[in-house]
Parts: sequence; C-alpha cells; structure tokens
Amino acid sequence: MAYLYFDSAATAPPVKEALEAAERAYTEYGNPSSLHGAGLAAKGMVDTARRQVAKALRCQPERITFLSCGTEANNQAIFGLAKTRGKRAKKIITTDSEHPSVAEPLKALEKEGFSVVRLSTKGGVLDLDRLKEELREPVAFLSIMRANNETGAVYDLAGVRKIMTLCGTDAPLHCDGVQGFLKVENDRLASICDLVTLSAHKIGGLKGAGALYVSERIRNLPAYLLGGGQENGLRSGTENVPAIAAFGAAAEKAADDKERIPYLASLREQVKRGLEDSGVILHIPPVHLPNILHISIPGVPSSWALNFLAAKGICVSAGSACSAREKKKGNPVLSAFGLPAEEIETSLRLSFDTRNTGEECALLCDALRECAKLKR
Repeated sequence: MAYLYFDSAATAPPVKEALEAAERAYTEYGNPSSLHGAGLAAKGMVDTARRQVAKALRCQPERITFLSCGTEANNQAIFGLAKTRGKRAKKIITTDSEHPSVAEPLKALEKEGFSVVRLSTKGGVLDLDRLKEELREPVAFLSIMRANNETGAVYDLAGVRKIMTLCGTDAPLHCDGVQGFLKVENDRLASICDLVTLSAHKIGGLKGAGALYVSERIRNLPAYLLGGGQENGLRSGTENVPAIAAFGAAAEKAADDKERIPYLASLREQVKRGLEDSGVILHIPPVHLPNILHISIPGVPSSWALNFLAAKGICVSAGSACSAREKKKGNPVLSAFGLPAEEIETSLRLSFDTRNTGEECALLCDALRECAKLKR
C-alpha cells in the first residue's frame, strides 16, 4: 500500500545515498577490528562515516563515537557523567520535556541520591531565570535537548551556555540533539555543548546507528558497555558497518543540501495555512523546527483521528513513538508545554520530509479538515 507519510520525526525515510552506502557495506562484510584486507575495508567505511558525521556536526572525527541508537548514546552520556561528576556535586539540571531516553536515566539517578532540577519549557521556551538561580550551587552536569520531538520547539542552548559562562560553572552540558540535528540553520552544537547525541534514522539513515560527540574537555568518560574496547574503548561491540555507513552518507547529503531546511519549512507553512478556519488548533513555539507541526482537533480524540487518517493511507502520530505505549499515563511533554487536558487528548504531530510534496500536503489538509467534523 502506498502511504502519505507525515511521521518523519519518528523515523525518516532512508535516502538513496544511505541505502547505497549500506549495500556497499554488506559486500565488505569483514569485522572492522580484523587486521586482514576485509577487516580493513570495513574499518575504512566506518572511518569515512565518522568523517562525514563529524563534518556535518562541525567537529573533529576523533570526537565521534558510534553506538546503536540515540537512546544508547543518551544513556552513555548521562550515566557516564554521573559517574565522573557525582563526587563533585549531586545536582543535575535538565528540562521538564526531555525524551524518555534522557528522562528515565535521570529518574534512575534520583533513586541513587542525585537531585534533578527540571527547568520549565512552557510555551516552548526555556526558563533561563531559573537556570541562573540553580547555577548558584555546584552542579554535576546539565542535559538539555536541542529541539523537542513532539512540539518541535527549539531551545536556546546558546543562551544556556552564556549563562553557564557568566556563572562560572565547570559543569558539562550534554545535549540530546537527535531531533534537531541538521534541522536548525547554521547550528553550532559542537561549539556550544560538551556532549551531543545523534541518531541516524531521523535524518534519512537506517535504524541501528547513533553517535555521541564528546568534546576534548571531557576526559575519561567511563564506558557504559564493556567488552572488546571498540570505538576507542567507549563503546564495545562489533560495529554495525552498514548502518554506520548509511549514517555517514545521510549526514553528508543533509548537510550539503542547502535547500532542505527551506523546503521543509515551506511544507509546514503550507499545511499551517491550509488548516486556517478549519477549527484545528495549532501549537506554535516561538522558535521551532521546520519539519514539525503540532495540532489539536477539538472534540476528536487522537485515536479517532489516527484511525480516520490511517484508513486514507495517511501516517501521522499522536506524539513520540518512543512513548506511544505510555499515553494512558498522560503526556508530560505536552503538559509541560502548557496544553490543557482536552487539547492533549486530541493532539497530533505532523512531521515532514523532503520526499513529501505540496500535493501530498494538500491532501493531508483536506483529510484533517474532514476529520475535524467528526466531533464526538
């Protein structure tokens, strides 16, 4: 069945270059740790991908470690920092709208004696005044996402770093950059943050590859997975060469495509305009990603809307794919954004990719306007 796919924030369709890179990697099936020709060929593909991802992030290749996914990279960063910084301070600063792969490790650390301060992100804006207050005391580290995976809000990390500098803290700043990577114009995450988490399948790569940027300022970050010492000892386990090669190719393509972000923004704007006077509520953060539009359809529960759209072959989501099974417990991210319960229960996330067309967006708008008439 052909789909009209508007769920790229969950996983983006793989780009042709990524698929081709993966196919080449499958033919070079050697283990990258082996010293024979086949092993060296596979290692060469990993090294090429490392350079491609590093160039896209604007950092040195040796600062990139490949892992299995964004969740593993977030866990590696958070538990690693807790272990190295926990003797200096027990306070961690984060936000109230982090992805579960950050929020859950921090909850685990609370049970181990850490104090976690969650900055408000109401309306999609970080509470920087609270940050100033909290930095008056010693802090172990900060973990603040670049962009929210549900609302599309882009957070002011440059402002965070400025405040950290003015307060004189030496605490590291970790960023979950998974949703924002290569979707924010002229982004300089590697110059702002000490650690940055990335994921391949959000930018047109394949599932099964993530990356962690660790600045030279962070020394002796302990490994989360122990074993053969691959990836300079930070991530043991044989590298997933096809997924890593695809990651590099996707990062290179996205970084080189200067029309990509403006095109995504144009699709978002088209849908936004197409829903005017439809009764659909648009949730627009002051600064937002070009590819995510969060809406609510009053009187139409998300489950109804999802089923209605699915019957038409249209794929959207009711929020983060990683927390879809937790919807019965409420949505802390949307509550933190400031949405009332009724708007949360009727909310949808629309997310776009460069493969989407204006014609597809027009069909999406027509379907959503029709869906808005289903009020219970």
